[in-house]
Amino acid sequence: MARKKSSQSPTKSRSTRQATTPLASWMDADVNVLLDLAIAHKASVGEGMNFKATFWNTASAALSNPARGGPKTARVCKEKWKRLRKMFEVIDCIKNTSGFAYSNELGANIGLENEAMWSDFVKKHKDTGPFRNRGWPHYEKMKQLMPSKGKGLN
Repeated sequence: MARKKSSQSPTKSRSTRQATTPLASWMDADVNVLLDLAIAHKASVGEGMNFKATFWNTASAALSNPARGGPKTARVCKEKWKRLRKMFEVIDCIKNTSGFAYSNELGANIGLENEAMWSDFVKKHKDTGPFRNRGWPHYEKMKQLMPSKGKGLN
């Protein structure tokens, strides 16, 4: 039996538009706007630190005039949020590992005395490598948003 062709194939104008739209580019100022909005709307966050669609539309509107790159749509803002959460987990892992003195300016601040320990750590935690001697400026704002992971005997 012959298959019927789909009437939902992309049109030329649609594919041309996609090819010419620049990708969103995130400057630190843009990330700060997104994080400030997230902090202001923290009460509306759902399970798993996921915001509802209305928040992403608000974020997109607040970031509608990008200094560089393409538009920051609701989908683009949501994807950036996912990457920020992942980055927070990476930094939090470094901060909560004995033997490292992480700072937002110097990262894990690795010198000769803890080089071997850092090498072993990076083998187990692949995403931590870039923060050897470089910090992440968004950690403190993300800390306000992310749930704390209590550690204790109980």
